[in-house]
Amino acid sequence: LPAQHRHTNTDRRIQNLKYSMSLFVIYFGTKKRYIQAEGGYPQLAHHNIILSKRYKGLLREIFGQGGLPTDFSLYLHMPTLTDPSMAPAGHEAFYVLSPVPHLGADIDWAQAAGPYRDAIMNFLEENYLPDLQANLVAEHYIDPRHFQHTLNSYLGSAFSVQPTLLQSAWFRPHNRSEDIPNLYFVGAGTHPGAGLPGVLSSAKIVDSLIGQHM
Repeated sequence: LPAQHRHTNTDRRIQNLKYSMSLFVIYFGTKKRYIQAEGGYPQLAHHNIILSKRYKGLLREIFGQGGLPTDFSLYLHMPTLTDPSMAPAGHEAFYVLSPVPHLGADIDWAQAAGPYRDAIMNFLEENYLPDLQANLVAEHYIDPRHFQHTLNSYLGSAFSVQPTLLQSAWFRPHNRSEDIPNLYFVGAGTHPGAGLPGVLSSAKIVDSLIGQHM
């Protein structure tokens, strides 16, 4: 909306909000199953959280310094462990996500995406998925540019406005526009917050607000 129509949610207010991290996500499939641990590799579950030894330092690097970490804290999703029908027989489906700075950081993703993908896949192969890259049959990755250009998320943030004390509850952008009559907002950047439960709750709130207005 043009700035002259937004006296409350001005460009300055939007720019001064603190935004969440973004994500680097790799979706991939293998022609090998990893349902049992091999050698010294750990047993994987449907949901796997892999924490860096310097977790607090990693968060400071992502949120404060705007740099790409050289080590990883990852979420590895292996849905075929629970539902083998999500991949062809004898195959495995995965995605892995890595928290990364949003597009406010000085990172050229056109140059950084390929090497970052390689680093993550090498890490998984060395520590969790033996012979991973020799068994890849499908792969697609997204970076913060996808969140901005395809999902229309400001700065490519994955979870929109950070849930800090002064950006939570009433302090978050409201579901009913204070600038434009009959305009309502649903999603991660409004009340009550990000994540699937928060987004669905915001839809229920807007449904109630519109019902009251009618």
